[in-house]
Amino acid sequence: SVPLTCLLWHLICCLIAIAEDLVWARVLLPDAFREPLRAAQFSFSVIGAVIYVVGAAPLFVYAYKYGLSYSQRQRRFLFGMALVFFTWSFPIFIIQLSMVLSKVKWRNPVDDIVFALSLISSAIGGCIAWFGYMHLVSYYIHQFQVVEQHIEQHDRLAPHPMRPVRSAPR
Repeated sequence: SVPLTCLLWHLICCLIAIAEDLVWARVLLPDAFREPLRAAQFSFSVIGAVIYVVGAAPLFVYAYKYGLSYSQRQRRFLFGMALVFFTWSFPIFIIQLSMVLSKVKWRNPVDDIVFALSLISSAIGGCIAWFGYMHLVSYYIHQFQVVEQHIEQHDRLAPHPMRPVRSAPR
């Protein structure tokens, strides 16, 4: 199931990111946190993990097991994906990308793994969050618009007889 897969995927991603920051930056390279990008990465790793544990993981479990209807499950899943996307995937991806492009001297091999995981998470999470946003906006546009009528070609409600439009001969 998709919510269960996302539950496990984001758990693994958050744990690897925090373990990478703690092991490589605290134990092996203690001066690495003097760089602002490394400190920002650690901050967003912790923030993302807390938001995942408190908000997104319960929403994924709810979508996986306890949703009464498809729309409830879908809404909870989309909200959980948006939480993870905006608090972990996208910020970590931007920080890692700027670290790659600026050639930070405190790079390690696990940084590349975190970069790949955040790239995959932000691409998939961004698409899901964007499609969920489009679905939500289109729903509210539909709800607050005037009731539309479908007018057939020869319907009596048509203001003018509707004929197919043909292009002018050349």
